[in-house]
Amino acid sequence: MNLPIFNTLLPDSSTYITFSKAHLDFDYAIANNQPYYFSKMVALKLPLYENPSFFIDLNSINITETNPNTVIPKAMQFYMENIINNGGNFDNIVELAFYKLLNKCGIKYSDIVNNIVYINKMMTSNFVRTENNNGWGEVVAVVPNDAKKVKFEMKLVNDFPKTLQSTSPNNTDEALYDNGNKQYLFDTDDSRKVIDFETISYDSVNNDDFEFNVLLFFYRDNKNIDKLHGINFISPFINKVTNFELPTYHKKYNDSRSIGYQFKLNLKTVNNEASRILIEEHNDGFWTTHFDTLSRLSTFLDSKNIKFKD
Repeated sequence: MNLPIFNTLLPDSSTYITFSKAHLDFDYAIANNQPYYFSKMVALKLPLYENPSFFIDLNSINITETNPNTVIPKAMQFYMENIINNGGNFDNIVELAFYKLLNKCGIKYSDIVNNIVYINKMMTSNFVRTENNNGWGEVVAVVPNDAKKVKFEMKLVNDFPKTLQSTSPNNTDEALYDNGNKQYLFDTDDSRKVIDFETISYDSVNNDDFEFNVLLFFYRDNKNIDKLHGINFISPFINKVTNFELPTYHKKYNDSRSIGYQFKLNLKTVNNEASRILIEEHNDGFWTTHFDTLSRLSTFLDSKNIKFKD
């Protein structure tokens, strides 16, 4: 069994975790000259990390840490990624595995859906080259000033099995399963549902504010299906003594003092400390130089608030 290693969330900045199937599909797309691009951003609000409403115990795989900044990435590694490893032939496996993990942590499927507060197309992507043999991709996602809470349906993945059996039942590697038979149970309809992006609409009656604390990024390849690429923890969990909390971003409808939120991801397949520092230095200049541009961009986004029909 070959699982990726997910480390503790960065203590003072954003952390992006890319799931393994996204890497595999990217390699396939490059090798076969096929399309591969970021398509959607989904804003989600995770609840307070506390037992039993949002909590997972990893003692069975010899992880005794209780801080979610370590526990959640490790749960993604030993639970979610093992589901992906055993069901990688299904196009929606990563999205299903992500919701399955949240449910494993105690969050009801209905609450997961209700906590998805906003969906948008990716705004733009670019590549920055700064010197010989160094550069990175930029992907920009936005929550515009007049963004309204999203409305959507979930659709059933009809061909997905109700029981996913480990393809290596005799392996001795550490992993987290749903039972002693090394199986994952998708025995309810809710556990086999994904976002139906064709049903996206926005609340035209209520101009409700909404809050979010993580971002999901989706991509498309030659199959023209939106697949979950990774998750952006905008900030790490904060210890509140009785629980842990992810800092929340509050979107107020049509606030004249705000241009909304813009999120820019810098993507580099192979990285090192020197290039990471260079990216951070470049970011400082980017936001200073282009703030006026982003302000004007907000006006454009306000007038175009998401048409999802391709």
